Amino acid sequence: MTFPDEIIANILTRLPPKELVRARVVCKQWHALTSEHLFMYTNLLRSNAGHPVIAGFFLNDEIHEKFSYNPLLRGYSSPDLSFIPTTADTANSETYVSSSCHGLLLCRRRRRIDGELGVYRARHYVCNPETMEFFEVDVPAGAGGADQYLNLAYDPLKSRHQYRIVARGHDGIRVYSSRTRSWRTAVRYDGRCRRSPFAGLRHPRGVFWNGSLVWAMLSPRLLRFAIDSGELSEMPLPPRLRSEGWFHAGWVYAYVGESGGRLQVIGYTDEERRAACFDVLEMRDDEGEWTVLYRVDLTRVKELYDVPGDDGARVARVTLEHFSWGGAPLHVVRGPGEAGRHGVLFFSVPGKIACYDAESRAVSVVWQDTATTSSPKHVLSYTWFNFYAYTPSFLRL
Repeated sequence: MTFPDEIIANILTRLPPKELVRARVVCKQWHALTSEHLFMYTNLLRSNAGHPVIAGFFLNDEIHEKFSYNPLLRGYSSPDLSFIPTTADTANSETYVSSSCHGLLLCRRRRRIDGELGVYRARHYVCNPETMEFFEVDVPAGAGGADQYLNLAYDPLKSRHQYRIVARGHDGIRVYSSRTRSWRTAVRYDGRCRRSPFAGLRHPRGVFWNGSLVWAMLSPRLLRFAIDSGELSEMPLPPRLRSEGWFHAGWVYAYVGESGGRLQVIGYTDEERRAACFDVLEMRDDEGEWTVLYRVDLTRVKELYDVPGDDGARVARVTLEHFSWGGAPLHVVRGPGEAGRHGVLFFSVPGKIACYDAESRAVSVVWQDTATTSSPKHVLSYTWFNFYAYTPSFLRL
């Protein structure tokens, strides 16, 4: 007697994560059903009582040589990246995450160039920690060759067996396809020119959304690259920013991200930054309309936070993304359903990462830097481009 796929999938989603991995080897039908990204996401929701989730997150700070994975859900093992090979030219370097997209990671290991003192390049690997598979990608020299220019693009709901890498170099944009195992030049420009489309880029890390890479700029605007068509364009601003008054009020993008197929941005004026009260804005699709997902009020957190005093302690790397008291938004997880308002916001304070529940307004600490207790003078406060959300996938590379 055989059962329809829907019934078997419904049963399998109720298994604990470790048992689910074992169930995948029972037969080809079960293996195929559990390989779907939607199945994995459903299983995650069930294991967390339907609340919006990510399995965990990587903290990536190559400047200060800090890298860690921090689990958020019980029952899911932490990804181990030790399967990424160590070669002769990378023996003295660590593995860092350059991009994370729907269960796939783009990692890099710095390598020394023989005969050139102090000159380094990097080896780049696309990997799936869940299946422990990896593939080394040869990045063209003209693409910049550095991880801060590379972004992973993978949408399992549209093309489950294909991922792409977008490389933003000094002379143009190149796109790598896993299907052809090759690069193509999509856009050419002169990055040294003031009229370069990326002049005024806030950070090289882009966000994959709706078939495009989106970057935040220093001025209140977003730059979008459509991967299939190769078109570069500016995205429309939220309505209140279209007035000259808001521009001169010092409004800046503090966060750009994707969750639930929507694009989310967080920005604030200097006044809102000091008050730690701001809106999470959202764009659904190509209609170009921004809506308020929910409003965040971190006033109480600001009051409770012990601001470093004059005893020598300081907050490192405080940028425009940070609040005046050292905090910064890190990642928005959209709530379930069309409204999506019952989600969560991860944000940082020096030495800690906390989670804000948009429905209850409760705040909980999900990570704390143990090194700060012994060395309070070197407390780090992370920003959104140090934070890489992770949710497992069974995609085979």
